[in-house]
Amino acid sequence: MAERLTRKQMADKYPNQWLGIRNIVYNGREIETAEVIYTQRTASELGLLSLKGEDVQPLFTTPDMVFQLGAAGGMNHGTEV
Repeated sequence: MAERLTRKQMADKYPNQWLGIRNIVYNGREIETAEVIYTQRTASELGLLSLKGEDVQPLFTTPDMVFQLGAAGGMNHGTEV
């Protein structure tokens, strides 16, 4: 069963890991809530599920709201996007 969480709740509950999410609700450009349907999967596994037609979006979580590889997410760090 899917669990609907906020972006912060996802990062707090599943820190530093890839999640498979769906039914995403956005607050402007940011994820407000989403259903978590997969945990403990790699980005490749989630990508393959998506390519096979499953409704899943890969998301990497970090407690400080910064995505893997240093791309800023969820916070404005003084730069215009």
